[in-house]
Amino acid sequence: MRFTLTSLLVALFAAVAMAVTPQLYDVIISVPNDAPSSVLEDAKEKVRNTEGAQITHEYSIIPAFAAKVPESLMGEIQALGSDGFQPTIEGDGIMTTQTKDGDKVGI
Repeated sequence: MRFTLTSLLVALFAAVAMAVTPQLYDVIISVPNDAPSSVLEDAKEKVRNTEGAQITHEYSIIPAFAAKVPESLMGEIQALGSDGFQPTIEGDGIMTTQTKDGDKVGI
């Protein structure tokens, strides 16, 4: 009886923990070269202020950064900016010229 109750509690806790933790996606967020720096900084600030999300790399040659973000944040980031300076979000991952059967492509 004790083992059954313990197993049930562990399973319940695991289900709640998985439901609360959003899935994070590896992405690269960039803005056009002529965009005001505030657009990129606003996007970085949104990532920093979102629980679980994190910036993994900041690029110096292009106005972009890599991050792990939940899907809900992607729409908020794309809504930033104006006058054609909206951020672009692309999936980040290993790129190859050849695919194997069953390889997942994109986000």
